[in-house]
Amino acid sequence: MFDLTAIHRRLFYTLFALLLLFSSTQAAEPKQKTILIRSGWQTVNIGDIGHTPGTLRYLETYLPDVKVILWLHKTTDDVTAMLQKRFPNVQIVQGRLNSRGKANNPEFQKAFDESDLFLYNSGMHFNQFWKPPTYVIEACTATNKPFCLYGQSFDGFAPEQEDEMSKLLSRAAAIYTRDVESFYYLRKIGVTSPSLAFGPDGCFGIDVRDDEKANAYLKAHDLAPKEFITVTLRSNTPKIGAKKGTVMNPTKPSKADLAQNELWTKKLRELITDWVRKSGKKVLLAPEVNKEIIHAKTMILDKLPEDVKPYVVNRDPFWNVDEAASVYSQAIAVVSMEPHSCIIALAMGTPTMHLASPRHGLKRWMFRDIGISEWLFDIDADPASQFTTALLKIDAKPKLAKSKVNRAMHTVNTRSKEMMGELSEVLTR
Repeated sequence: MFDLTAIHRRLFYTLFALLLLFSSTQAAEPKQKTILIRSGWQTVNIGDIGHTPGTLRYLETYLPDVKVILWLHKTTDDVTAMLQKRFPNVQIVQGRLNSRGKANNPEFQKAFDESDLFLYNSGMHFNQFWKPPTYVIEACTATNKPFCLYGQSFDGFAPEQEDEMSKLLSRAAAIYTRDVESFYYLRKIGVTSPSLAFGPDGCFGIDVRDDEKANAYLKAHDLAPKEFITVTLRSNTPKIGAKKGTVMNPTKPSKADLAQNELWTKKLRELITDWVRKSGKKVLLAPEVNKEIIHAKTMILDKLPEDVKPYVVNRDPFWNVDEAASVYSQAIAVVSMEPHSCIIALAMGTPTMHLASPRHGLKRWMFRDIGISEWLFDIDADPASQFTTALLKIDAKPKLAKSKVNRAMHTVNTRSKEMMGELSEVLTR
């Protein structure tokens, strides 16, 4: 006869053992780590749009097992659609946060609460020219959440602010300065973050493109691939619809501001004229910020010699960063007073020249710090003839120029990979 009691007992112990094994296996599985990234400062500036997909790509590439939630400051339907298409697994939230870590809507509150690391993306928000967003530091402190400032420039605080800001910034698990001058400044004022180092702007990681739109635009304006350059203006003028001006975008430009505008545009006109007459190739006036479309027309195009005007196209209307990236990929070179058109160009494999004014801050030194000092100029002090010489050299020796782009991007990507590794260590502490 079968001993049913013994059989039942063995079955019970077997099931109990399997249940214990399953439970221990489940308990051993670590919780997925989550990064909340703050980004998307403006939509009227393709550089401020470009930070977001660039850093998201580095996170996707080097931290594939980490959940990423994107806290967008500003967006449009087109920008959101672009981001969702390229990064379908990234949750997007919007809202406001106070210094105690309390959000103004449940979705955003949940995102903040569940995040293991707060990442404040590239920019230049921590300086004396406008109120630094210290509330995010306070919110992370109040909730015992590690935070990182990623690819930032620090253009200096007022002397009476330095001690306070040094203490606040020292709370960061990591601070990456996109230019070495900012690194030295933070050291000087006593910042003691556990990881304080040079780290490139997140926009360098950008890979979004809209080839269809770009090709249609180039064809419509008779701009053949690798037969044109782009030129980007940065003027001392207010933002469109702005009620309050800034140091870089004065609501009412002074006489000095207007004189500087004329100096800058005179040099750009000289560069364009020399380029067209010596190369016979075209120019696209490419806006990084929407306000510059009208100024590129009135300050540059309308004042060019009559024999040069037919070779120059003023980009209008404004564009999204994916279309700009596709256009830059087909240019001989991108010549820009704005740094992020230069960054996007390099990410697309295109040589670039940054004609920077010291007025626009330390971010200009990014290009020196990744090894292309020869393409960094001071538009206030350097003669336009130097710009032309460098540009014609790029055109004459495209393989050499391309190798310099590749070398610079190798530096950027190597350092960006290291930064992601350090963020992974913060997540696992």
